[in-house]
Amino acid sequence: MINGNSVIAQLGEETTYGTGVTPTEQLKISSESLKPVYNKIDEGLATGGRGSGLQATMGIGVEGSMSTLFRADMGYLLKGVLGVEESDNVDGSTVAFKHTYTCIASGEEYHLPSFSAVVDRKVGKFKYTGLKFNNLTLSAASGDYLKCDFDLVGKNEETNATVPTLSPSALKAFKFAQGKVYNGDTEIADVTSMSVAIANNLDYQTQTTATGDYYKEPEAGTRNITCELEAIYAAGVEALRNTYYKSDATLSVKLEFISDEEADTDIPYSLTITLPCCQMSDASANMGGMDTLKQTMSLNVVDNLTDELIVAELVNKTE
Repeated sequence: MINGNSVIAQLGEETTYGTGVTPTEQLKISSESLKPVYNKIDEGLATGGRGSGLQATMGIGVEGSMSTLFRADMGYLLKGVLGVEESDNVDGSTVAFKHTYTCIASGEEYHLPSFSAVVDRKVGKFKYTGLKFNNLTLSAASGDYLKCDFDLVGKNEETNATVPTLSPSALKAFKFAQGKVYNGDTEIADVTSMSVAIANNLDYQTQTTATGDYYKEPEAGTRNITCELEAIYAAGVEALRNTYYKSDATLSVKLEFISDEEADTDIPYSLTITLPCCQMSDASANMGGMDTLKQTMSLNVVDNLTDELIVAELVNKTE
């Protein structure tokens, strides 16, 4: 029997979509579900017998997910789901860098990066090529870490893969206790859980006469970005409900995580996610038991055609 703790998962960014590369990053994961998907169809015709006829494969792809904890040197996950990365030194440092990630533009000349993944399940070693990020969620709740869950779609599975010798990140994962949430520059007090979900809505099952058994390179559709917050019910969050849920007003939300480890002297590792233009789609603080009353707030990012949909800034030592 194979113990799940022995599974190795690795990722590497491809130069050409669907052409496998040797991974450069190894992740500690809590689960993975990558698998090939064979679209098998029968003829739908009478067989003259007692059952349906043989099936034939009409399309081949890959789907699956991974779950991990987010660390300051995992910017490749943000690049994968958003597409654009810019980086520069943090002022006053030669070793600390700030990476800024934003959504890639729409158009036939713009493509989200693709990745190859190697998963070593001991009995079998598999490489999955042409992987693109369909969804990614960052979430944290009281007494826990900042979790990262993402869904991938891809082109093909290869067997007997070579597993390079890599080491996972040695940095600590961000913790809920290191996080704060802001409305503009004003902190939202006593938040008990938070999450940001990014959905690229990839079109990943378009097959043409040029693709053979496979599908065209997946392209992003209309991005859906949401934020869920829970906070202890108090006058401050009730004011948010009155101001933003009971109107169509917009607000800017910022989630910030600051590590107790430093990229350079007095420059901590950090993650800041800004959602410049949001509308509140739900807000409630109903009693559900004898526990502390809390208010939940659901926010949708909207495109005002001026600001970025989302800006993620990551400070680390990766150039």
